[in-house]
Amino acid sequence: MCQGLPAQTGGRRRRPAGPLLLLALLLLLCGSCARKPAVSLAPDHYPRFSDDQEYANLQQALDASLRYLRTLPDHALLPVGDVRVRVKRLRASLLAFAALIAARPSPETLNREIRRRFEVLQATGRAGFNPGRRMLVTGYYQPVFPGSLTRKAPYLYPLYTIPGDLAVRQGRHGAARAIGRLQDGAFVPYWSRGEIEKLGVARGAELVWLRDPMDAFVLHVQGSGLIRLTDGSLRRIHYAISNGRPYRSIGRYLVRTGRMAPAEVSMATIRAYIAGHPGERDEILHHNESFIFFNWGHGGNAVGNLGVRLTPGRSIAVDQRCFPAGGLAFLSSRQPVRDRGGRTSGWRPLRRFVLVQDRGSAIRGPGRVDLFWGTGRQAGAAAGRMKEGGTLYFLLLRQEHED
Repeated sequence: MCQGLPAQTGGRRRRPAGPLLLLALLLLLCGSCARKPAVSLAPDHYPRFSDDQEYANLQQALDASLRYLRTLPDHALLPVGDVRVRVKRLRASLLAFAALIAARPSPETLNREIRRRFEVLQATGRAGFNPGRRMLVTGYYQPVFPGSLTRKAPYLYPLYTIPGDLAVRQGRHGAARAIGRLQDGAFVPYWSRGEIEKLGVARGAELVWLRDPMDAFVLHVQGSGLIRLTDGSLRRIHYAISNGRPYRSIGRYLVRTGRMAPAEVSMATIRAYIAGHPGERDEILHHNESFIFFNWGHGGNAVGNLGVRLTPGRSIAVDQRCFPAGGLAFLSSRQPVRDRGGRTSGWRPLRRFVLVQDRGSAIRGPGRVDLFWGTGRQAGAAAGRMKEGGTLYFLLLRQEHED
């Protein structure tokens, strides 16, 4: 689930957060990763590093992270677990790794050089008894849906920009900010998804109209997408801010209410179920109280919360209170194999280098990682199947190898 930093404070629109403000917000929140997020490994406990994509598009992802990190001061600190690492060291890590893979090293050389030159920290993963430090690995993508700038059948389901009554109360002394509204002079929670859709409280803030309420819901989950307008043009839409309500999985709700088995749940099966049971649609969708407001973006490329272009198969969303924005990591999990009909025909290993370039409202703590799959239906089908176990390792250049 891809969702960037808010673009509004106190009910008034402002420019998107710049790099220094983004850094300040990350540092303000970094103390809220409740338990030890990562542990340093001895070199003889490093995983066997490899790349199942043979380094394809990896330099593009490295360059994107470097563009972001170069906007920050050298001495600024970002979290890698419960350690704070200078931005200068993060940049040096990416540059050293880029030089290493430029020669397309053999697996033996790659692993030897990583053991010699890099410190490796493993994310501790999900809470509870977890000796393997396993994480939940999910996927997200940038959908493409038809839409109209005016309300005219069949385009009847709106996406909203930031409504005028939404307000943000900034936290003090390390407390998180709160999203809400003012009522009789008191700051109260903002309206829930059900209230927004049933009461029409955001009327007047419609940005674009879609023809399927599930298209709108998918965009709320993914956080960004492309809208193909009635004149054939494409416009990108992206997250501006949420209503501040907690994200609640409708897939889990369908399982809990006996409508689906856990193994059956995917966005495709949820769509099919709601299409077959239209009378249950509002009950199911309104279970998730979280609601997203959008702004128009530029170009067709998906952009994460760092303001850089996301690279399919390389960009990940994690909790940036625990792990470093722009950081280099190694992800080990498994991925679906699709047949010509688009169905999952099996699974194969996923072992590759990835970059932290996004975050999401449902990505909380050291036990979650969301992998960006790209744009369109095929990317969505693959992303929708990703609910796998996995492990995540962060690479930092040893200090004695810094220039």
